Amino acid sequence: MKFINTSLLLLQATCLVALSSAASFYRSSVSHRRALTPSRHQQLIINIRGGQLSDGSGGEADGSYHGNYISSGGEPPKAAQAQSVAPVAPVATTQPVTPVQPHVTPAPTSIAGTKSQKLSNFQERAPPAIIMLGATALLLKYLGEKGMIGLVLVTQWAMYRESCAVVEDFNKSNGVNVGDDTIGSFNLQKWWWFATAVMFTSGRNLISKHTSMTMDKMNLITFGMTAVSLVGGVIQLAMVSSSNADAIYRNYLGKVACCHFSLLFLVGQSSFLIQTVQEYGLAWVLFPALLVIVNDTMAYVFGVLAGKHKLLPRLSPKKTVEGFVGAGFSTMAIAVPLLNKMVGNDGASDLVHHALVLAVYVSIVSPFGGFLASAVKRAHGAKDFGALIPGHGGVVDRFDCQVVTAPFVYLYLKTFFSAATAEA
Repeated sequence: MKFINTSLLLLQATCLVALSSAASFYRSSVSHRRALTPSRHQQLIINIRGGQLSDGSGGEADGSYHGNYISSGGEPPKAAQAQSVAPVAPVATTQPVTPVQPHVTPAPTSIAGTKSQKLSNFQERAPPAIIMLGATALLLKYLGEKGMIGLVLVTQWAMYRESCAVVEDFNKSNGVNVGDDTIGSFNLQKWWWFATAVMFTSGRNLISKHTSMTMDKMNLITFGMTAVSLVGGVIQLAMVSSSNADAIYRNYLGKVACCHFSLLFLVGQSSFLIQTVQEYGLAWVLFPALLVIVNDTMAYVFGVLAGKHKLLPRLSPKKTVEGFVGAGFSTMAIAVPLLNKMVGNDGASDLVHHALVLAVYVSIVSPFGGFLASAVKRAHGAKDFGALIPGHGGVVDRFDCQVVTAPFVYLYLKTFFSAATAEA
């Protein structure tokens, strides 16, 4: 079969070469005839002297002149020939001959190929996801709530590191890292801001709970860390003595804004996981986290099987409307039995209502955390935030929807679940 295909390709190539050669020969012959026409190409200089035809070399040709006609010797005048011979139409201008391209039938693998590629990606993503879930289960089995708190803190560190690295790599590759040598302590400041944010969100509560430090003292320490950040940053700017100080200020303040956005969006929101664990138990952290995993997985599955309409093609080209809707119904369908399995009737009077509310939020709002992360990656020319997890990317790529879910879960439980418990 391969030999037959190769033979057909060679035959098509031979036909193309033959057509091209014929066209070239035809054009050259027409050009040659035009070159012999005295009125257009004066390659033969005709001088008529006394009724004689000269070839321009001084010799006379055997011919006679009759008015505007030229005839060779021994032949009747051209005017007489014109009465018996029909006039010959002038040769039209020859257009370049375009070789006929062979018709190639496109391979009908656009849809099937895309689906097979997505299925291959799913097979690549599944083993790391299973390993992560297994490792998390073992951690929580042996360490419980302390293991969850430690996991959140490590995740915050990893997400902050990845998000800052994406922006810094983009700036370096585009030559906008002006003043990095001038303000050499930026990395120290960056991690000081991280420590301050962790202290402000959950660190002071953890320290006051497990040490003799009171909450008032921890608040004062946290504010002192914030003041040090402010004073240190301003002093660094004041010490710049370069001629392009304005550009250095813009670059520095731009990086400060990126770092603080990462702290607000990633560290600030994910800190609600720690508060939920401390006040409502591990189950109310795992339940919405599993809902997010189910929603993300089913969106991928429905997108592979039935995805035809892009949801937000400019931000996330792989997301489809069918995947978004199918994931929503799947999440709501599994929410009630999953919560009954995990919580039972432990302090909740209306599990069905709680499960459906959280499922609706996870299905409609939480995916927009991933869309925002996609916008950040697209703006900085990055495919993923990292390569820590094969097939998934970085930590931010896996937890962008989780961090959007955490604040709502805590605030919802704070508002409705506690009231239901008090009534019970």
